[in-house]
Amino acid sequence: MNHPKFASVSAAAVSVSFLALSCALDLRAQQTGGSTPPDAETQKCEALMQLNLEDVPGGPALITSARLVGVPTSGLDQWPPTTSGYGRTGAPIATTIRRYCDVTGYASPQNKFELKLPSSSDWNQNFFFRACGGFCGYVEGRLCNPILARGYAAVTGNGGHDSALGFDGIWAANAPELQEDFGWRSNHVVILIAKAITTHYYNKPIRHSYMAGNSKGGQAVLLEAQRFPEDFDGLMPSAPVYDYTGRSVIAAAWFAQAISDGHGGSVLNSAAAQAVHRSVLQHCGAQAGIEEGLVTDPPSCTWQPEMIACPLANSSSDCLNEAQIVAVKRLMTPATNSKGEVLYAYPYFPGTETEWEGWNYFGLPRPGYPRRFANMDLPGQYLKYLADEKIRERGDALSFDFDRDPMTLARARRVYDATSVDLRAYKARDGKIVMWHGWADGGIVATSSIGYYEGVMKFMGGRKRTEEFFRLFLVPGVHHGGGGPGLTEFDALNVLEDWVEKGQAPEKLIACRSSNGVAERCRPVFPYPVLARYSGKGDPKQADSFVPVDPSSHYVLWRIGYGQDPSNHYLQRSHSFPDCPSGSDKRRPASPAIQHCRRYNDDCI
Repeated sequence: MNHPKFASVSAAAVSVSFLALSCALDLRAQQTGGSTPPDAETQKCEALMQLNLEDVPGGPALITSARLVGVPTSGLDQWPPTTSGYGRTGAPIATTIRRYCDVTGYASPQNKFELKLPSSSDWNQNFFFRACGGFCGYVEGRLCNPILARGYAAVTGNGGHDSALGFDGIWAANAPELQEDFGWRSNHVVILIAKAITTHYYNKPIRHSYMAGNSKGGQAVLLEAQRFPEDFDGLMPSAPVYDYTGRSVIAAAWFAQAISDGHGGSVLNSAAAQAVHRSVLQHCGAQAGIEEGLVTDPPSCTWQPEMIACPLANSSSDCLNEAQIVAVKRLMTPATNSKGEVLYAYPYFPGTETEWEGWNYFGLPRPGYPRRFANMDLPGQYLKYLADEKIRERGDALSFDFDRDPMTLARARRVYDATSVDLRAYKARDGKIVMWHGWADGGIVATSSIGYYEGVMKFMGGRKRTEEFFRLFLVPGVHHGGGGPGLTEFDALNVLEDWVEKGQAPEKLIACRSSNGVAERCRPVFPYPVLARYSGKGDPKQADSFVPVDPSSHYVLWRIGYGQDPSNHYLQRSHSFPDCPSGSDKRRPASPAIQHCRRYNDDCI
């Protein structure tokens, strides 16, 4: 029953609410200049909310938001600001794009995505997918911005789950479907859904499709070529952790055991890494024929940690103590079992020490990321939550047994690894791959990309046949995906576009280092195995002062236990030295990074 008192109060409240609403509408009308309806582009974008994606390939899927977004006159944000491969680094990104339709949604069960669609007049009729990295678990729309700025319809995804930034594996606990999505399925279904939205939005077919990603994202790019060759015309993997299980568990455990101080920390620190770097540059900082302050060909650098051993009973920031020497030697040695069989063939090498922080000793915290010690953290998270369908009760970096535990990872390798070198289907559909890796990468060392590329060359019938569709570029001084002391600015996407759309195979990248937006120095980076050497003429800070040198006639590839997994081999290149005298089979000891290799020419005694 309604009481008269409450009825009068209710009527008064309705009157006040109506008055407030009328005022708000009047104010909005004044702000918008009257009741002008949304423009056609806004209506077109918002109409995507009605698009039914339940029965499309990759579905069921649902769009959760669609809104038109204006681009600031300053440009688009770049995340992270050190990203290499798209031209100039840093933020903001200059663009002529003024507005775009920002679309978010998900494909069953938890494959979230963000798609950015430029205005119809700005669209270049191309599609681009940028894969997430690490353990994924986030949708970072700013990853699309370097591509959106060029007029692409650009999309990224969360890898099939939500989780904390960093190496958080709890999302995978007892969740085999999420594990499969993360390992191989998520990107493919998001790609199918995003393409369907794109063609609907523009009412035009997509002309060319591209994909890029770094680290785990690089693994995802290679996996597309291996499993879903029809998805993309051009692929740009960088620093791909294609042997995801081997690097995340076996290698990480090997490195962690090498540097452990027995108390949860590392015997290495920033001072030790800096001491190593100073010494490395003294020995290997002029490999291209001119002093550059960079290690430009690390496999030929024979630096060893004993070179900066501290005097007895004395230590300083300029030398390594005994424990640190032992640690660095093991970091630079392949992971093996007790029989000496190589389990992971890509150890650290001189030049990577500028990125040991956060991998081989605790790094400083970053916004959104915990303070991390990745090689110590990775094996525990991976073994406990990702390796099996159910939680594995035991397993961490320091207890990992290199004789027994690798045999327990067969299921994980099936789900997460992208080690196949059979790219025949991708080549047959005229796909193109430009892969790049920074020589100073402290997360996944660049020789692992050499290993994969060599495996592809062997399978595909040699270098010439491989270079018809796939080329590798190794960039001096660049860290894991960008940043570092070297030549961090280069446009690998542009050369990939020219290859796909114009048939112009990439003969080189021009990599530069800038200060305040001005290039301080540049040099060419030629497709592997060709090296850049200073010509002896001209300004060594200018790219045209360098010439290509092909050392391919002077190296031999020695494979160790090479089977189906291309991580089980390693390349060590020699240079223009005379062959060993007839009958000589004695060789100098190799550096710690290449103890399992044998030089062909330049180690003769």
